[in-house]
Order: sequence, then C-alpha cells, then structure tokens
Amino acid sequence: MSRWLRSELRAIICPGQVAFFLVERKLGWRGLQRTVHGPHVVPCDRGDDGSQAWRPALQAMEAMLPGFADGKTTATAILSNHFVHYTLVPWRAELADEKEDLSFARHCFTKVYGEIARQWELRLNQEAPGTSNLASAVDAELLDALRGVFGKAGIPLSSIQPHLMAVYNDFRGDLRQRSTWFALLEPGHLCLALLHQGRWARVRSLRIGRAWLDEFPQILERESYLADTATVPHEVYLWDSGLGEKALPEIDSWQFHALIHGPKHAPESAQVWPFAMAMWG
Repeated sequence: MSRWLRSELRAIICPGQVAFFLVERKLGWRGLQRTVHGPHVVPCDRGDDGSQAWRPALQAMEAMLPGFADGKTTATAILSNHFVHYTLVPWRAELADEKEDLSFARHCFTKVYGEIARQWELRLNQEAPGTSNLASAVDAELLDALRGVFGKAGIPLSSIQPHLMAVYNDFRGDLRQRSTWFALLEPGHLCLALLHQGRWARVRSLRIGRAWLDEFPQILERESYLADTATVPHEVYLWDSGLGEKALPEIDSWQFHALIHGPKHAPESAQVWPFAMAMWG
C-alpha cells in the first residue's frame, strides 16, 4: 500500500486529556483527499507539577490505543508545550558535526534548567549557518514510555512533534521573513517566541491563569524589555484555539493577527484545542 493511502492516527497528549483523530487518505477524482474522524477524547487526571506529570495521560492512552490497531495505521504524537522545554542555541562555527552540535545544545540546556536537563532527549532545529538554532527537550522517560505504549498496541509511531514546532511548520509561510512575536496559548500555558526576519531570536514558556488576557500586556512589555535586540516588533501572531469564540486582544500599540487552521466547524469547548492541533501536517 502506498504510504499516501495509509491511515494516520493523530494522538495529542496534554494535561488532563488525550485526544485521538484518525486521518484517512483516499484517491478520488480530485486527487488525494483527506477525511478526519473523531475526536475521541479521553479525560484523565492532570497530574501534579512534578517531572512525571505526563504519566496519567499515557495511562489513558494505553487503554485506548488497541482499538485503533488494524495493521495499516501509523501514528503521529503531538506533545503539549507543558511537556516540552525550549532554548536557543547560539551558532558556533567550530562545531564539526551533529554530535558536537547536540553536545553544545545540552550544555545550553543545563545552563538554563540545571542538571535535570541531562535526563532529557534533545532535538535541534538546524537553521542557516550563522544563526541561532531552536532546540527542544523532552524527558527521556516520557519518550521511552510513549514509544512503548504504541509498540505494545502494534501501531508504528512515525513522528513525535512538539506543539511549538508543529504550529510553526504549519504556518511557516505566514511567518517567513517577518520580525514578530509568535504566541501559542494552551490552557494554563503560554509559549512566546520572538522572530527576527523569520529566524528565532527568543523563546519563553510561561504559566498563565484564566485571566491571561489581563496579564498579556505586562508579559509582552517585559519580554520586549528583556529581548536583546535593537528594535522589538509590536506585532503578534497568536495561535489560540478559542479565538473563534472571542475577539483578538486589543492592546494599545500592539497589533494582533490570528493563526487559524482547520475546518470551520470544530468540536465544542474543551475539545476545540486538540481538534485544532490534530489538523497540522
């Protein structure tokens, strides 16, 4: 069977719930067509704020996955930013190969997060020579457990994607060559990145409350002050699955643009966020 015609299971892992979508690809008279089935949302305990807050979500996933195993379905897992750490890795011309690149990236993580970063599995998003690279890190135990759950269910896991990179890759065309802030909102979490001519200049992960909109002006002003750049843009590209239900923020001197993807009719309330996440790629 062609890989283009295989079904793909999208699994979105976040605190408090796991969502599954089945994406079917079929050849029709208009070419390759994609149909999304779901969501199948499994609530779970949110866990505590410790290093294994992801465990309830994986336990919920383990109970559901066998129902999707049919011998012809592959899977993509998207990890909430709650479970991912990010940092920028400065360019070093003297680094000779990928091994040295990753070693330096780990050094950068330990400077920011401490010795616990040595327990994380790293990925480096290689940019053009001379520019900083965005690196992501996930608890190695989480990744091992995630691969084990899919392996036990007999479903090949083809990709594990951090939330930030999944959204960025989907909207790369909108953000190309722009100097702007790139903000991703999840329940209780804000990931805020600064792009300079389309390249990563700063990235921050912040906990937020339900009154995040009231806090947003102070957050933006503080991060602008801390950004090490001569000119800081006052333009924000915002991804928030709830934007269909409310207006964009209105903050003096700031201009907001909504990043919207997926079909017009999405599941209700708590299911909107994983539904939007599942549509990427």
